[in-house]
Amino acid sequence: MPVAPKPENFAPRLERIDDRLYLVGDDGKVCVDFVTGPMGFRRRRGGGRGQAVAKAVGLKGSKTPPRVVDATAGLGRDAFILATLGCPVLAIERNPDIHALCADGLIRALQDPDTADALADRLVLHQGDALRYLQNLTDSPIGTFHPDVLYLDPMHPPRKKSALPRLEMRLFRALVGEDLDQVELLEAALQSGIKRVVVKRPANREPMLPGVVSSIPGKTTRFDIYLPSS
Repeated sequence: MPVAPKPENFAPRLERIDDRLYLVGDDGKVCVDFVTGPMGFRRRRGGGRGQAVAKAVGLKGSKTPPRVVDATAGLGRDAFILATLGCPVLAIERNPDIHALCADGLIRALQDPDTADALADRLVLHQGDALRYLQNLTDSPIGTFHPDVLYLDPMHPPRKKSALPRLEMRLFRALVGEDLDQVELLEAALQSGIKRVVVKRPANREPMLPGVVSSIPGKTTRFDIYLPSS
């Protein structure tokens, strides 16, 4: 898959520190923690099905929760929230280091009784190429998971402001470069037969492709909804 060149003077690396896996850079480190901190708080008091991401995938009322493929899992935050709200989620991450980081967080989450109970085995993490998965949906080794919703949160474009983006975004960019194939991934999603496609975008950016049926606004982002069959 095409990616932009990585900066030569900045090489994030995985390190295990105090039983946690971290992505470490020159100016800090990040890990995935679903149990405590912001994610633990969000699971307990984040607004439940009233959250923008829940509305975007169509999770509402007594309706059966949709089966969701998160094709750009990253740190797994939205996949985790959707799973704790009742959605069966297949989260796909193609970068092996980011996948390892997320898997480490998920393992620790499943060791915590309260968090494991909230997840109820609804979140499956897979390391692989989501584009290839979409192009071969029925023949894929994970093709037995038939999604109702395809969720995309590609790497957001670099900020035009001079202020540096937050640490984790800098580490991600240094590790994997830019998502140069994000439009190709969205096109494959729209042609895959999945009936609902959701794309997370910065609030001030144009849609990735025409055809947005509706959008759910967030504080700094929005969720563009495509209904390919309509």
